Amino acid sequence: MKRSPIHLAFGIASLGFAGAALALGLRLQAAERANTVIAEASGFAAEAARVRAAGAESGQVATLKTPKLDSPEAALAFALALAKGDDYDRALKALETLAQSPRDDIRLIARYDLGNLHMRQAKLIGDEQVAKGRTLVELGKQAYRRVLDEDPQHWEARYNLERALWLEPEADDGNVEVTPPPAVERPNGDKPELP
Repeated sequence: MKRSPIHLAFGIASLGFAGAALALGLRLQAAERANTVIAEASGFAAEAARVRAAGAESGQVATLKTPKLDSPEAALAFALALAKGDDYDRALKALETLAQSPRDDIRLIARYDLGNLHMRQAKLIGDEQVAKGRTLVELGKQAYRRVLDEDPQHWEARYNLERALWLEPEADDGNVEVTPPPAVERPNGDKPELP
């Protein structure tokens, strides 16, 4: 009679451990699927770059079809692969869609990478199209601010916003008078020249 409670406790503990093992197994399976999709997305980006390069050589525009994406993680991996592969338009569309995701983690990553995408594109444009570059920097700042509204402790977004503000400072309010710093004279009386 004394063994029955021990056997019952052992049976309950065994069922608890079996349930935990099942839950971890399902999570592992989902992670493996996500890793497979991420690897496929990276391969897709490399293939897209190769096809674009071949199309540029032949003078034709080459495109690849978007693979089937069955999870938000897969869609995010695909969007990041497009961004890494310099496919700005498709990456922009994919990240903007993901930035509206109901999942907080996906939405935050998408908004942050949307800011990075805009900043990278502004850097590529350079001095050729100043107005478009400024617009892209403003869009990047806007994306970083949206990330910081949601997560004020997102240090990467804070750092990138600071860099974007350094590149393109905010327009001053018309009511604020900005005075230039006083001219510094050298000991011999000469004023320093601007570099």
